[in-house]
Amino acid sequence: MFRTLFAWLSLLISTVILGTVAIFLSLFDSSGNLPHLIARLWGKIQLATTGTTVKIQGVENIDPQKSYILVSNHQSNFDIFALLGYLPIQFRWIAKAELFRAPFMGWAMSRIGYIAIERESPKKAYRSMLQAAEKVKNGVSVMIFPEGTRSLDGNLQPFKKGLFFIALKSQAPILPITICGTGKIMQKGDWRIYPGNVQIIIDPPVETAGIPTEKEGELSARVRNILMKNLSRS
Repeated sequence: MFRTLFAWLSLLISTVILGTVAIFLSLFDSSGNLPHLIARLWGKIQLATTGTTVKIQGVENIDPQKSYILVSNHQSNFDIFALLGYLPIQFRWIAKAELFRAPFMGWAMSRIGYIAIERESPKKAYRSMLQAAEKVKNGVSVMIFPEGTRSLDGNLQPFKKGLFFIALKSQAPILPITICGTGKIMQKGDWRIYPGNVQIIIDPPVETAGIPTEKEGELSARVRNILMKNLSRS
């Protein structure tokens, strides 16, 4: 219980302080790169307060000179901290619009250049995906959770339609990222927090250049199979 209370208190304090710092830095850095480094520190702090260790595999599959569509499974809110804290690459989130309304965290997300997606409005969601594709064309990687929400049991859920449109529109490679272990830190629907061991697996990029948009389903299935293979071995 003490660890849970300490972790929540740390989250509150660090979000206010580092969120304010990120907003301030964004006034002088329109790229959002410096604020993202603050977000990286924020992620590491949250994992440290839970006593969680993180191991990352496949960093050599990242070319720092390229931009990617980063695609990850989603087991827990702690996926966000793990990816922010330990992926050695600048990226911007595509996240549900509700998060952008949260004080400090939401304001910082907007200033850094993260992309809000209105899931209830197909027209607005489409505009968000066009915006994301444009960012990737301009050299910025974007991160998506294609399941759309956290898994209750750790198993990979069906992917939402449309998200791979970003990859096909930008013709950028997809970088499959599998997260194992975050579901044991805090499960969906439970506020208690436990220490854990997290593994992040980065597979080689899946190229999208030359693939027509009508092949989106095949591309989605290919990436999903990669994540399922890794999860089955964990």
